[in-house]
Amino acid sequence: MRIGIDARIWGSYGRGVGRYIQNLVENLERVDRKNHYFIFLRENGFNSYRPKSKNFHKVLADVPWYGAQEQVIMPGIFSASNLDLLHIPHFNAPLLYRGKMVVTIHDLTMLKFGGKETSTLPAPVFFVKRVGLRLVTESAARRASAVIVLSQFVKDDVAKTFGISSKNIFVTYESGILAGKGRADREREIENVLEKYRITKPYFLYVGAFYPHKNVDRLVEAVKILNEKLKKPAQLVLAGGKDAFLEKVVRKALAVGALRYISLTDHVTDADLIDLYLESEAYVQPSLSEGFGLQTVEAMALGIPVVQSNASCLPEIAGEAALYFDPYDPRDMAAKLDKVLTSATLRKKLISKGLKRAKDFSWEKMARETLAVYRKAAK
Repeated sequence: MRIGIDARIWGSYGRGVGRYIQNLVENLERVDRKNHYFIFLRENGFNSYRPKSKNFHKVLADVPWYGAQEQVIMPGIFSASNLDLLHIPHFNAPLLYRGKMVVTIHDLTMLKFGGKETSTLPAPVFFVKRVGLRLVTESAARRASAVIVLSQFVKDDVAKTFGISSKNIFVTYESGILAGKGRADREREIENVLEKYRITKPYFLYVGAFYPHKNVDRLVEAVKILNEKLKKPAQLVLAGGKDAFLEKVVRKALAVGALRYISLTDHVTDADLIDLYLESEAYVQPSLSEGFGLQTVEAMALGIPVVQSNASCLPEIAGEAALYFDPYDPRDMAAKLDKVLTSATLRKKLISKGLKRAKDFSWEKMARETLAVYRKAAK
């Protein structure tokens, strides 16, 4: 079988989707030596990806994603490889492509929480793109021979939102990406990460973006309550790239008098991120909507307690290995942070259950399950 994978969003440059695609391709190389794969990449990805198996072939497709160009140009590029099956690992399947497809829909967050406040674009441009997003995503879901999602929550959401059969939607869980990227003990002695970022202990860690649905502004309120009403001194470390959405969070922290409790790191290396996890009291995930919960799995795998929202897929991913709060209630958030900060018994319990739960997730397992979907879709 000749299988194409649209890998133009590749690696850390493409954030979560890019890491998903890279790990999928690299693990498919390990588990499938029979089918021939054609990996479509933009120039940066084309130069960095080096296939290790003879049945994997690079194809240069230096076409920007999410625009009119991909809709017009990519169908021809895909068709030229004479594919039996094409995997589009995001919602952006070209409307004009008529070959057999598998599509991954990571979540419907931008449709459910994607108001004007989620964009820096002028309002007319934003609303046109919003309509296009709905059109392309629904078209992809309906035309695909199979739809892959990363949680049962998203499976149910996609089936209900677009009115398609759940029998055509398959769940393949992701995994963490930090394994093997930490420093040796001697290196950690030399590289004092807390000093580097001017962080004092104890602190809670948030890792990710700052879009409104990430709900970091309420977490900021919770940390103020923790410090001032519950009298439990603790910092909140926000590890993520600085952008217009983080600026809004900072303005909120300033407005409510919580800025003194916040530390910002900007982008960090994987080695620094591991150290930030390891030195924290807990990882906190306040999001209102996620498709999987990558950082939750990473924290559990590193033996760090997880305190998180009871919304969307997050309870599905962590199960009993996390302490949950109401993401709309900063007081409840603060109360749960207080619990994990003061109870050694609770921390030990969360760490033990988290380490066990993290073992349920594996990129190789995901690749094997994806290959099984390919076989079903190609029939």
